[in-house]
Amino acid sequence: MLFTKSTIYALHALVELSNFDEPVDVSKLASLTNLPKPFLAKLLQYLSKEGFISSFKGVNGGFILTKKPSEIKIIDIFKAIENKDSLVFYCSNEKDCIRKNSFCKIRPFLVGLEKEFLEVIKNYTLLDVIRMSAGK
Repeated sequence: MLFTKSTIYALHALVELSNFDEPVDVSKLASLTNLPKPFLAKLLQYLSKEGFISSFKGVNGGFILTKKPSEIKIIDIFKAIENKDSLVFYCSNEKDCIRKNSFCKIRPFLVGLEKEFLEVIKNYTLLDVIRMSAGK
């Protein structure tokens, strides 16, 4: 599965940002999430570029969600951060298959499994993650 550390960190940051109505700076967010500040800063810049958050410069600058948590789909975060054709299994995309010149007996299974996984998470939102973390 290709849910990398980047995607997990992005989810942590977005969940924490959902608690604020004003911009939160990187230092505070790193402290709240216990994530490495340099890595988090790069992720936040990318999430801003992709439209999930807005960034503000200056003394009261920082980052804030651009949409309500109920409007942010986990699949969209996943696709934006991972930025790969095969989101779950490396070889489920034909061009990435390691056995390009021969028939792979397990590829159909992996393709089916990836489709099932994407079908399951396509309707989950950031609000679902927040609710689950709160035990609701």
